[in-house]
Amino acid sequence: MPVLNVSTHEDLIYFTSSPWDLLPIELHIDIFAQCGLRDLYNLRLVSRAFRSIVSQHEPAIVRAYLRHRRRGTLPLPSIPPDAVHTREPEDDVILLSDLFPPPQNRFKVSMYTFVYLQSLQRRQDTCGKLSSYLAERVVDMYLQSEPAVKQSFKGRKDWKESHERAMARLGFKLTPMMFYVSFFLESYSALRLDHQNSLLIEYDAGRLPVPMHPNDRAAVYLDLQTSILQKPPFTMARTLISTHHVLNLLVSYLRRTISPEPPHDQNDDWISMLLYESGLARIVEFFVAEKGGGGISGVSQRTKRKEFMRNMQEDWDRARRNPGVDVVYGGGEEGTKPPKVGQIWFKAAKEEMRKRGLVPHFTEDWVEVWGTRISIGCENCLGEEGWLA
Repeated sequence: MPVLNVSTHEDLIYFTSSPWDLLPIELHIDIFAQCGLRDLYNLRLVSRAFRSIVSQHEPAIVRAYLRHRRRGTLPLPSIPPDAVHTREPEDDVILLSDLFPPPQNRFKVSMYTFVYLQSLQRRQDTCGKLSSYLAERVVDMYLQSEPAVKQSFKGRKDWKESHERAMARLGFKLTPMMFYVSFFLESYSALRLDHQNSLLIEYDAGRLPVPMHPNDRAAVYLDLQTSILQKPPFTMARTLISTHHVLNLLVSYLRRTISPEPPHDQNDDWISMLLYESGLARIVEFFVAEKGGGGISGVSQRTKRKEFMRNMQEDWDRARRNPGVDVVYGGGEEGTKPPKVGQIWFKAAKEEMRKRGLVPHFTEDWVEVWGTRISIGCENCLGEEGWLA
């Protein structure tokens, strides 16, 4: 007689009263690992037996989930210096989990949880949405400069399908590049917090008699950014250059959207706050709020804009009211306002590229649509062909 593999929870034994109970737990885990993240949560609602299996074997299911999508591997605690990523959409999980490995407990053991998978999914969704919004604006800008492209299509349906394919192609190109942007901004934020905490310790010990001067803070922040760029994944020249290109594109289109009339950099304080304090999710909110044409998910455009402005004001207030910032950098506007746009990534990246002999450089960051190459580059690119986004 076969031994029933049942799941227990709180010392109770649950059966599904089906052949499922005869399957080994390893097969249960393998089956669950094929499911999407939302499906895994829904499985808990199927029955008490399923809920117990998912809860008790959460780490094993998460590891199997990642192995299935990483071609049999698991992410290492830190990014391998020789790691090469394809940037293909089907390999998003490989790149994301390499950039953001699971957290470790105090015993240096990686914690594979559904919360960790949720964090990967959230980053993937944020970067994907932001890339889509950015791709839409790039394509629209290109069509404004080349109106004959749309006129070459006779049917509205054919044009709509071609337009959507162009935006999707560019969005797929931008998404993995945006993962690196997310990694840099999150790493930079963590280093700033660590630095602030270390200065607070110095202050409490009486070794920091006066707040740090803004010029000294700028120098420290530059060093923090440089330390990120001198470690994987930015030790790879292609990654450093591509991240520079996509950030250059993002800032350029934020400037044009926030300030349509020249000078486009007149509201750079807002962009600095978005990059420095708010993060990519807030930039997605901005594009959602900015995009016209009716309601989104039953919510009016006006409501979306009010919500974005309220959230941005909270970001400003949080930055100004940080007691640690008052102590370390001094109160007032100079002590609490974010750095200039050029001091977030760009200054450190340009200097790092110069040191590595990457100025000037060629770009691999382009897509071909309607027989034309749309290039994502910068002022240091050589041999640009087609249309520069």
